[in-house]
Amino acid sequence: MADDSDVRLAHRLAEMAGELALGFFGRQPTTRRKSDGSPVSEADLAVEKAMLAVLAAERPGDAVLSEESGALGTVSRRRWILDPIDGTIPFLAGERGWGTHVALEVDGELRAAVLSRPTEGAKWWAVRGGGAFASTGGGPLSAARALRIPEAGVPLRTARVGGFLMPDSPVEPVRDRMRWIESSVCLVADLLEGRADAVVDEGGHVWDRAPGALLVREAGGRVDDLRGGSRLDGRWLVYAADGVADELTGLLHDAGA
Repeated sequence: MADDSDVRLAHRLAEMAGELALGFFGRQPTTRRKSDGSPVSEADLAVEKAMLAVLAAERPGDAVLSEESGALGTVSRRRWILDPIDGTIPFLAGERGWGTHVALEVDGELRAAVLSRPTEGAKWWAVRGGGAFASTGGGPLSAARALRIPEAGVPLRTARVGGFLMPDSPVEPVRDRMRWIESSVCLVADLLEGRADAVVDEGGHVWDRAPGALLVREAGGRVDDLRGGSRLDGRWLVYAADGVADELTGLLHDAGA
């Protein structure tokens, strides 16, 4: 399990990030396009700068991987993985589906993770070997509610599946073989809260996926990279409830995912 001080720091980083981001929300922050065509705003950069400053002061020996600055620091057993504003596009559009991702990796294993949605005042967090939880309001660990993903007791054709797909995705032709859903504010949270049975992520990055991967595993779900493991840096990652995971991943393999 992660050290309690690391868990509290992860919460503090997510809460600070959310407060800073809300100060820019709805105010049309200055924005430019990155080399991959995705947007980055002054809000993303300001939030990342503040998070990195805290880590530099409190965990100076730890490495960092952050969306806007990439890999930082020297090689270390410990690495913080940050997405200051996950969902910059909905953030800039004034929508609710954005938040902050924080994860701590030690010796290549995820140990702690926090995923937030500041407009909802909600956080979902997990500790390796300690479970997954949802929190609203109060201090870092207050009002924690344990999460357990129920086994999907339905066939794939009626399972609730959502996801992030690239243009011309091989999954597009088989979407009608399941009940494809749209997210409320966070698809992974929908799975954790029982509103979805699976999430398909095509083309995501490590900072997008790290908190969700630990949360889903600690809540009793499955994480599959379609290559027999659960690597976060490949093209595909599937989060699913038991009972639908095998049928879904089999279908994706057959579709050429």
